[in-house]
Amino acid sequence: MNQTRIDAVAAALAKLEYDGVVAFDRTEPEYSTLETLYDQYESEGAVKLIGILAGSQDYMLDGTAQQFWSQLDTTAASYPTIESKMTIRQLMGDFMEADINRTKRDQKRHRLVKLLDDGFDEWFLRNHNTVDPIDVWRQLADGLNSPMDSHSVVLAMKIYDIAHLVAHQEYLDFPPEIPIPTNRQINRVAQTSGIVDTDSESTVVEAWAEVIDKTSNHLGANLSLLRIDSIMFQAGQVISQHDSDRDTAQDALIEYFESVLLESGRADQLATELTVRV
Repeated sequence: MNQTRIDAVAAALAKLEYDGVVAFDRTEPEYSTLETLYDQYESEGAVKLIGILAGSQDYMLDGTAQQFWSQLDTTAASYPTIESKMTIRQLMGDFMEADINRTKRDQKRHRLVKLLDDGFDEWFLRNHNTVDPIDVWRQLADGLNSPMDSHSVVLAMKIYDIAHLVAHQEYLDFPPEIPIPTNRQINRVAQTSGIVDTDSESTVVEAWAEVIDKTSNHLGANLSLLRIDSIMFQAGQVISQHDSDRDTAQDALIEYFESVLLESGRADQLATELTVRV
């Protein structure tokens, strides 16, 4: 790990300020769906649970993530009220029948049935106001019989975190070193920013954990590695289209960041720091 580069990236990330960090989560396809669900249902626990259950099945889609979450909107519209956990189970059962879930439908249905038969929904609805968020993470992983850093578990927890953000304008209090998987885009930006010179997953995660910890200290706010999953994944997608030319990659990042933040200049330093080794 390169400590100088970690410090530089953290300082640049902090220049986004808290609302700038939040802006990247607002671009995620699930954000508007969660807003719609809160408008429709009075129960915060029900909305968070629906988000977690759907997030755990957001893989191997017959379409895009945008279509997946839009379909959840459509399915939920058939359930104007949530009477009990059984209503949520019925809603999710109908959602699994949608064309977007055609691929691996039997596997997804089996995973969901197992999770619900183990009582995750009842446990969550009873405890979500008081339980430590990392305990929800453990409970979900156990119920799915998956590692805590598996893609589907981490994505479900990201949805849970964003659902809390929509309701309370702040993120959940996850511990600094949560288990997240790396992917091609997060690895790419770790390399192009110079915070690491290896593709070792443990080193990449450790480096990003330091970045987000320092950013949190700069901002005086609680941020978790899930924010890296949002911001750096999006940055990696942009850089991947221009990874043969630093100036072009930097300009493309600035243009993208301005479209997210709806203002110019604020993220120029971040674009520079993320492309020093393109």
